[in-house]
Amino acid sequence: MPVETALIALGTVAVRTATKLWLGDNKVLAEVGGATVDQLSAKFTKERDKRKLTRLLDGFAEAVVDRLEPIIEAEFCGLEENEQLAAIDAVRDTFDEAVLDTADLFAADLDAGHLDRSIRRRTADRTRLLSADTTALYDLLMRECCGYVIEISRGLPAFSTNALTELLRRDREMLDGIRAVLARLPQRDRSAGFDYDYRQLVARKLDRVELFGVTLADVSRRYPLSVAYISLTASTDDAPTSLRRIEELLAGRRRVFIRGDAGLGKTTLLQWVAVRSALGDFPEALADWNGTIPFFVPLRRYANRDLPTPERFLDEVGRHIADEMPRGWVQDKLRDGNAVLLIDGVDELVVERRDEARTWLRDLIGAFPRSRVIITSRPGGAPPQWLGDEQFAVMDLQPMSRSDVRLFVARWHAAMQLACVDDESRQKLHEYEEGLLGLLAGRAHLRKLAGYPLLCALLCALHQDRRATLPSNRMELYDVALQMLLERRDVERGINAVEGLGRTEKLLLLADLAYWLIRNGYTDVDVPRALYRIAQRVHLMPQVKAGNKDLYRYLLERTGLLREPVDGRVDFIHRTFQEYLAAQDAMNIDDVGTVVQNAHLDQWHEVVVMAVGHASQRQREELLHGLLKRGDLQLLVLASLETVPELDPSLRREIEMKTSSLLPPAMGQAKAIASAGEYVLDLLAGCQPQTIDQVRATIRTLGLTRLDEALPVLATYASDARDQVFDELLNCMNLFDERTFGEVVLATSKRTSWYVNDIRTLSAARYLKLNQLDLKFFGDDVEFVHGFRVLPQVAKLRLYGWPEERLGMIGSRFHLAELAIHKSDLENVRSLGFAESVVDLRFENCTLRSFEGIEKWRGSLRRVSAVGTGPGFRQILNELKRDRPDLVVTP
Repeated sequence: MPVETALIALGTVAVRTATKLWLGDNKVLAEVGGATVDQLSAKFTKERDKRKLTRLLDGFAEAVVDRLEPIIEAEFCGLEENEQLAAIDAVRDTFDEAVLDTADLFAADLDAGHLDRSIRRRTADRTRLLSADTTALYDLLMRECCGYVIEISRGLPAFSTNALTELLRRDREMLDGIRAVLARLPQRDRSAGFDYDYRQLVARKLDRVELFGVTLADVSRRYPLSVAYISLTASTDDAPTSLRRIEELLAGRRRVFIRGDAGLGKTTLLQWVAVRSALGDFPEALADWNGTIPFFVPLRRYANRDLPTPERFLDEVGRHIADEMPRGWVQDKLRDGNAVLLIDGVDELVVERRDEARTWLRDLIGAFPRSRVIITSRPGGAPPQWLGDEQFAVMDLQPMSRSDVRLFVARWHAAMQLACVDDESRQKLHEYEEGLLGLLAGRAHLRKLAGYPLLCALLCALHQDRRATLPSNRMELYDVALQMLLERRDVERGINAVEGLGRTEKLLLLADLAYWLIRNGYTDVDVPRALYRIAQRVHLMPQVKAGNKDLYRYLLERTGLLREPVDGRVDFIHRTFQEYLAAQDAMNIDDVGTVVQNAHLDQWHEVVVMAVGHASQRQREELLHGLLKRGDLQLLVLASLETVPELDPSLRREIEMKTSSLLPPAMGQAKAIASAGEYVLDLLAGCQPQTIDQVRATIRTLGLTRLDEALPVLATYASDARDQVFDELLNCMNLFDERTFGEVVLATSKRTSWYVNDIRTLSAARYLKLNQLDLKFFGDDVEFVHGFRVLPQVAKLRLYGWPEERLGMIGSRFHLAELAIHKSDLENVRSLGFAESVVDLRFENCTLRSFEGIEKWRGSLRRVSAVGTGPGFRQILNELKRDRPDLVVTP
């Protein structure tokens, strides 16, 4: 039997095993052979459908063979064919004999090593008669096939009769999807050991994002990071006015402290780094990060226990293979500089433990100075200088730009389409996507919400769920989201709730748990304590007919708000919802005093803001007066105005008077002040910033309101000649409709020259009244092409580093007094056809083979000059002097 034939047989068995895992029924899984496929086929009445299913599964098997063949050819080409066949047959027989009937095989964090060990424990040892090299091939194929089994089973849609129909309807797409899933796995070689198994586990477990609102079915709520990841922008301390993509900023740095508000995607960013590290496929800018090993450490897991030592860095991702880890493995990776330590959520620790965390981190850096470290926090959790002594670069994440929001909306709906079973559903989703983008373009309050990935996902989900209607503010957004999760979804799907457990009871139980966690400074809690807390509250609800454990399981599995991140512990899916519910419970029990007393703690800030929104009129006034009396919380008072539905005029005047000292704002106060929205516009318009930092902070605050009413105020700063001020204005452009911002704000600038070196400066150029325009070539994406075709008319145009074949991107037609070309390689001047006329033509550090095409400018051209050119260029200049005595040619 040829090796290829044997591999096909092995691939077929692996696919059968994956199919059984996919079915998730232990009674079915007890039989590994063809019975599983036969049972699937029996669900179809048409013979053509049965044949199509067989062909699809054969395609999956071929995808497995495509992965296995190169391994054998590269690693075991010296092994005799009969020995190769012996190893392949032994693996196939092992899978054929396996009985997969143990519940732990179907745990959410099943990994290849776990499956490999489980199968071997249940089958005879088939390596006894194999040579050492043949046994090595057997071991590699076993572990590799176990990885494929898991990835194929997870790459299929949640099992149902509809899912089977969808598999056949989209067979080519499904097969391509499975091939892509397998391609994302690291490539195993003969020497692969624990490193490989750990990388594969990281790549699988962290390569997923919870897209809120997609569905309550856990398996369908998770999508590959490649589908959902949005590259964010950030500013740095050394370039505070410049916003760049976070991946660009990471390049060349080994220690980074990333700060960002709730819902901005800090954890998702760390997951992206971890997955790219595991797969070794970072983008070019981060190519030197390839070959690293990632360790993801969420600090919330250690809120009530000791911070982890290096050997416990696998607790989050690799705890099921930790017993196989070679002694000192983590320390070795940290020591040789091949580790990426990803520490998430300083703010998740109570204030008293943050110094401990800093000491822990300093000790790690001292012991392993070559390791890469990225750490995240909400701004209130740690100041920028928190890690200054350890030479950490500080980066502040920014909300998504308008183009980022459009991309996020597109990806969210693309992820939703993966679960569609017919063209009508896909078309409806496309209509929802277009409708949502239209609403975002026309409503400032929605644009403000959409800047945060978490809230943008909420808007997408609610826009679909509510048939294209959306809330008008953040409090209402959370309210209708909870209504969708706690009531409407189960009702519409015909899922029976626990008797007596309506939306009100669910809210009370969840809010009580949320507020209890906040009061005690917990981010998660062990399940028995959660059960006890539920029992304490449900005791007051005699109408609820269920035991505490059943209630807990229902809240965990059906609300989409709770999760068990690790065995035996429970927390909220996102801290934002915990804070919203905690604030609601605090006001329900009239706990105003407690909220005021804890308002200075950063872990309570969002609770305070949302408590003001939940409060009755009496409670709201008591809260705001209490905060004002404390004297050190004016900024929090302003931020709380975001959620105020109504406000007594006298209280508003008191707030304005007592918060006037905050203006002009400091940069770190910009977001909090801006959150007050229209309440602070008049104050910002009347303040008079003196220093350049105050001017920049005022501009940023105005921009972050995202209110069109802020544009005339921003326009008063457009005539400021200082580059830092104008850069800050440009950073605001993505927060508004570009055309409106350009016409109202940028058009008032008195700048006469402009240097374009990125998409931001390119967008701004069309609105400025310029005499000179300098264009650097920085990319040829479609987004850029449009910008280069609507450039303003100028007298002087200078081009830097443009490839000749890309000059056609400049679609505008110019009549120029001066055209200067820098650092380009040109065949002739025909490619400069965008210039209808030129008086002065200049070249600097260029190559040019002829002046063919220069006759186009016979009626306008007067001078041609060149600097920093070689002999060939000088030769054609001499020829030009001879042929065109009417021109002044130098040198």
